Amino acid sequence: MKARLLTLLAIGITGFAGTEFACLCDDLTIEKRVNQADVVFSGTIKDSPWNFSEEFIAAGFDVKTVWKGADSFPLIEDGYVTVVTAKVSTACGVNFIAGKEYLVYAKIDNNGLYATTCAGSWFLDGRADDVEMLDAMGATHHFIDARQVKGSSSDDCRGPGPFTVKECEFEKLVRNVLLPVGIALPLVGLSVFFIWRKRR
Repeated sequence: MKARLLTLLAIGITGFAGTEFACLCDDLTIEKRVNQADVVFSGTIKDSPWNFSEEFIAAGFDVKTVWKGADSFPLIEDGYVTVVTAKVSTACGVNFIAGKEYLVYAKIDNNGLYATTCAGSWFLDGRADDVEMLDAMGATHHFIDARQVKGSSSDDCRGPGPFTVKECEFEKLVRNVLLPVGIALPLVGLSVFFIWRKRR
């Protein structure tokens, strides 16, 4: 009987030692997810993920919307960023799949972005509540096919709109400088002409 108990105990210990621990996460509210993240954005994985190291993989994202972090991670304004995560879900790695759209809560690590499921990174269609709150908070950058778009009504060219940053800046130049000058010059010319006529 004693030998049997020892055998069962040995089997139990061996089985436990060979079992991988599951990823255990705190139950974060959306507000905590946003506050703890350095960068929050949505985007689509452009190509197949690749091995970043023995324990991590990386994926390149075409960025769609940025809600937080462009000031601290300006590379995201290029419309394409690389994000690193653990290879396995038991280490809280995000399931990166090419062509899928994600909501990413990332930390800045060694000038790069690192994401985990615990921080809230997951498929975008599974984060509808997060997106609703983030949109209420306000996005800072929008992209179409990795091309940043900005509004034209604001002096700092921020917000969504049909123009790229350069197009917005040019439109602002036309609206604020060239157009007023174009209107003022003919009026000044007419005034000078009439004054000249009267003095003749």
